[in-house]
Amino acid sequence: NEFSGYIPPEYGNLQGLQALDLSFNKLNGSIPSSFGNLSYLLWLMLANNQLSGKIPPELGNCKSLLWLNLANNQLSGKIPPELTSIGMNPRPTFLLNQKDERVTAGSGECSAMRRWIPADYPPFSFVYTLLTRKSCRSIWNRLLKGYDLFPVCGANSTVRTFRISGYVQLSGNRLSGEVPSEIGKMQNFSMLNLGVNEFYGTLPPEIGLMPLIVLNISQNKFSGEIPMQIGNIRCLQNLDLSYNNFSGTFPTSLNYLTDMSKFNMSYNPYISGVIPSTGQLATFEKESFLGDPLLDLPSFIRNSTDSPPGEKPKKPTRLGTVLVFLALILAFLVCGVMSLIVCLLVKSPVDTPGYLLEDMKSRHDFASSSSASSPWLSDTIKVIRLSKTAFTHADILKATGNFSSDRIIGTGGYGTVYQGVLPDGREVAVKKLQSEGIDGEREFRAEMEVLSGNGFGWPHPNLVALYGWCLDGSDKLLVYEYMEGGSLEDLVADRTRLTWRRRIDIALDVARALVFLHHECYPAIVHRDVKASNVLLDKDGKARVTDFGLARVVDVGDSHVSTMVAGTVGYIAPEYGQTWQATTKGDVYSFGVLAMELATGRRAVDGGEECLVEWARRVMGNGRQGFNRAVIPVALLGSGLAEGAEEMCDLLRIGIRCTAEAPQARPNMKEVLAMLINISGNWGISITLMKA
Repeated sequence: NEFSGYIPPEYGNLQGLQALDLSFNKLNGSIPSSFGNLSYLLWLMLANNQLSGKIPPELGNCKSLLWLNLANNQLSGKIPPELTSIGMNPRPTFLLNQKDERVTAGSGECSAMRRWIPADYPPFSFVYTLLTRKSCRSIWNRLLKGYDLFPVCGANSTVRTFRISGYVQLSGNRLSGEVPSEIGKMQNFSMLNLGVNEFYGTLPPEIGLMPLIVLNISQNKFSGEIPMQIGNIRCLQNLDLSYNNFSGTFPTSLNYLTDMSKFNMSYNPYISGVIPSTGQLATFEKESFLGDPLLDLPSFIRNSTDSPPGEKPKKPTRLGTVLVFLALILAFLVCGVMSLIVCLLVKSPVDTPGYLLEDMKSRHDFASSSSASSPWLSDTIKVIRLSKTAFTHADILKATGNFSSDRIIGTGGYGTVYQGVLPDGREVAVKKLQSEGIDGEREFRAEMEVLSGNGFGWPHPNLVALYGWCLDGSDKLLVYEYMEGGSLEDLVADRTRLTWRRRIDIALDVARALVFLHHECYPAIVHRDVKASNVLLDKDGKARVTDFGLARVVDVGDSHVSTMVAGTVGYIAPEYGQTWQATTKGDVYSFGVLAMELATGRRAVDGGEECLVEWARRVMGNGRQGFNRAVIPVALLGSGLAEGAEEMCDLLRIGIRCTAEAPQARPNMKEVLAMLINISGNWGISITLMKA
């Protein structure tokens, strides 16, 4: 459009407004401060206008604002520190949309989304490529409801998970002053573009706290040293520092940004130092360092790319032309063969991403859909593809021998588990959920979308991989990776096979899994049934947590307030019987019981007069007298685990802290993980910490 004039401040009275796009017009005047009243605003798109004045600090009140684009205007002044509060808590808006059935997927046409999702910048480019007519509605629905879409990292982490992530684009204005140090608290943003402005002064080191994938501060007047903390942004892929006045020594920490694929340091004439001949920086061409005369470049970079002055580029030889032509023909042939193979393997078109819902026609080799199923399920299998290879209900039936009793490897409160082998050779465990307690196909599908949207399509090393799920009539199936090492329940009391070294490793593995579920997934996943039988071991002995979020799946209709007891006797937090509400602190309690089992070799409930928690509190003096070094080693000697007894006492103490009566007295799982790492360090075990 070509709207002109100023933006009416009355727009700030639209309390329920979630998206405002006035970009590519001829609007002038200032941004109304009344926009600070828009508490549900997710998108604010005002790019490519003639807006002037300062950015109103009132925008900081927009705690849901994740996608802000004010690029290419005439805005001036400083970035108000209040602006760093945007997007800090979009959860209320997402929860509102999840509950509101009036939110229609059709309102998110592809044309708007192509304006709102940056095509050339990760992680948004990943989703932009998926914006086909078929998938737009599903993606739009996920964005509105906060189901995670973008593969991003947490701050100071290399572990990628699917999350909702935002951007701030302020490029192409007349903004000046120093960047506020408060910028480090912007934890829900993976892209920051401040290029082509008039910012000056030093870049705050707090910028290294942001979980950025794209950082562009080019064409400004920044001076001083480049913060070495930028090297802590472990998943940074695009970094543009060009056309500034940085000085001092070039930070070698940037050489460890192994994901970085675009880097521009050119035209910073006062920067000095040595660019290493190995590492990530050595992979970039000379253009990345043009106009930096004080930088000492490796010879293979310094002598690359440029032809001597006055020398014309060599023309390609006839042989070279022929070789290029033959290579193109070969490439077309390979593409044709691959396309034919794909068409033969997948008979229905698929143009949605691996974790988006897709329809797959069932090949019912052994059974047909139940006639009582909902109309939208009739003759159709609903599959979430969390792995590279799709599979159908017929494949699952064949893999499990039509759910033969000979294939049963476990039975629990949620259903029966069958072992099988998929057509591609993967060994799987198929959990067939019990129908009782499942509140309909529609709720089940919605909940599985939440689980898949929380990053489970991006495998976590301490979670059993969820390959997919399937709905067919009354069958509700979860397909997991098969764990060869069995369950911890079968080993926890074994005093020969499960040494102390392995026990502390298992505790660390389980803690990492819960840190991921509680602190790196949005919305957070409450396990609700942490116990020894839900900890499986792979062939290398690494512990993996299974059944994550499954309690929510089987009782999804009550929004975490359950009418049935989820959990296992001996592991259930005491407050659960009163509030019926599952929380992350309930998981912490269950982990504490598991830690006690690992430390002592005893069961949570072994048929005696007191459960493990009561026994531990008695032996440890009820936590008020410190641990008794005369009593505890004797107790542990009886379990045949005397080696490392002192460290095992520490693990027992952690278990007692986790099982405090009051939920608020328990640590969170990040704090628990830190305590466990401290124990493992005392024992001298080499631990690889995935930063959370």
